[in-house]
Amino acid sequence: MRTRRDLLSGLATVGTAALAGCSGGDFSPGSDGDTEWPAPACDAAATSYAPDASAPRTPPTERWRAPVGPATGRPVVADDVVAVPSAEGVTGLDLRTGDELWQHGESTYGVCVHDGTAYATLRGEPGTVALSLETGEEEWHVPNEAPFGAAPLIGPAGDRVFAGDTSGRVRAYDPRDGTELWRFEAFTGVYSLAARQDSLFVGTTGGEAYQLHAPGTEVNPLWRRKLPGTVRALAVDGDAVYASTFGGGVFRLVAGAATGRTMWHAAGAATATESIVAARGSILSADGQRATSVAVGDGHTKWSRQFDTSSPASAPAAAGDTLYVGVGGALRALALDGGIGVEGLSFGGERWSYEATVSATAVADAAVVATCDELEGEPAVVVLE
Repeated sequence: MRTRRDLLSGLATVGTAALAGCSGGDFSPGSDGDTEWPAPACDAAATSYAPDASAPRTPPTERWRAPVGPATGRPVVADDVVAVPSAEGVTGLDLRTGDELWQHGESTYGVCVHDGTAYATLRGEPGTVALSLETGEEEWHVPNEAPFGAAPLIGPAGDRVFAGDTSGRVRAYDPRDGTELWRFEAFTGVYSLAARQDSLFVGTTGGEAYQLHAPGTEVNPLWRRKLPGTVRALAVDGDAVYASTFGGGVFRLVAGAATGRTMWHAAGAATATESIVAARGSILSADGQRATSVAVGDGHTKWSRQFDTSSPASAPAAAGDTLYVGVGGALRALALDGGIGVEGLSFGGERWSYEATVSATAVADAAVVATCDELEGEPAVVVLE
């Protein structure tokens, strides 16, 4: 029987091409240094993946750090502004310098950006608000009867703002003035949202997944599917929607009229924290113990990486060939293909780590933007490049 030392010695002489079959996918580093991250999960489809974005693959340096109240949602980036939702409100920071540009001082659940406007769901007195991304001034404010359980989402065409609350109400607003276009009543509280073309996908605390058809001012449910546990994250890719449930793994459901049926169920996938990553044939998720990658075709596990500590994981983000996730007191950059492996051993899976207690990440402007619950003793935002 070969020993671990034998295997390590053998790897020194085996070419990378010979080991490529053990990797988890065909990924390339991004080269676009001028990308944005305008929604909590990057885009309307909630993929949490910017395939062409340049981002640090080797140990990074700090561009800047800025103290911000404890983040309550993911940072978003557009028009050279980082918008951070926190218990103290929404803060707009200069992407280049970290200088504070403005603050809207009302506790906020989450924020997204489109065409020079930031849309936020408020915690203290529930409501949805539109803010100028340049100045932070209110453009409109619509009150709500119940608190929110999900950040707002801009539709793919930019003509609707979706918001869902803890009572199960889903609303679509006109982004120009906040006029309510339609509403839908789910059975339990809304936890996750994703959109494609004229469809909105809704995940609830009670474990329901919905596809709603809403091309204009009317909404029609196409299907409802009961899943085992809160639908913690959704992502849409083509004719499929991927749902990550609490303790129940990841499901691939067929989108379209009268469907919602299960194509596969990856029961062993990590439980998602706010989002899953849909990246070129792979669905990735991370929890406090491990990160996993499953194949979109049949749900088989491509790779699974155990962390050396157990603690809550941040919402992950991915760019090019790298996954960024905060866990165990560090922001970790992991290879999307899992690294090179043979006979149960994996090498090159973790590219670098940065010490901080990270709650969420985004990738923009050739850098990683991370909200930190603690960075040298205080909550802060840091940009690493």
